[in-house]
Amino acid sequence: MFVTKKLNREGAVSLLIIPVVLLTVAVIVLCYIAVMYYGQMVEQRDKNEPIISKAVEEAKEAQKIKLESEFTAREREPLKTYTTPAEYGSVALRYPKTWSSYVALEKSSDVDYYGHPNFVPAAKVNYALRMSLIKNDYSAELKKYDALVKKGELKATSVSISGVTGARLDGMLKKDQEGSLVIFPLRDKTLKVWTESKDFRTDFNDIVLKNLTFVP
Repeated sequence: MFVTKKLNREGAVSLLIIPVVLLTVAVIVLCYIAVMYYGQMVEQRDKNEPIISKAVEEAKEAQKIKLESEFTAREREPLKTYTTPAEYGSVALRYPKTWSSYVALEKSSDVDYYGHPNFVPAAKVNYALRMSLIKNDYSAELKKYDALVKKGELKATSVSISGVTGARLDGMLKKDQEGSLVIFPLRDKTLKVWTESKDFRTDFNDIVLKNLTFVP
């Protein structure tokens, strides 16, 4: 014999409350988790935005500098050339086409060359490029810089061009003039090529010295 139990209305309602409560708790927990993660995401975004913005600006600036450098390099090509007469050893100087130059041939057989971007200044300017060919003994000319080398104001190294070994000096050539200078014996004269400013040292190394030639 089967006994049937009947749930009254209050019992049915009681059973329904449990899943509703569980569902409500789950919804509340999910909402809390969502709010928490959203807050963390916003906080992380706010922290990263300045870093990302700075990185983007740095990348833009680096690209700008690179493009300007490439443009400047293209603007200076092709290079100009100045060559002394054969009796002066056919010294060939190459320099950017955007530089102007001036050459003085002295009665004493000396040669003075001046080169600078856009124009050749008259005075009180550290020139981008200088060249002198003077009738003086190489050893005597080099000795003029001994004191500065001993003081550590100039660094002396050897350099070889057109099969001739000479000296290179880097540092304070004189007061308020920091540059680089190379000196070579050339027949009965001494050849000096230099930049009077460290701002033009890259051009001096990569353009002038790489292309410098003369006939010993």
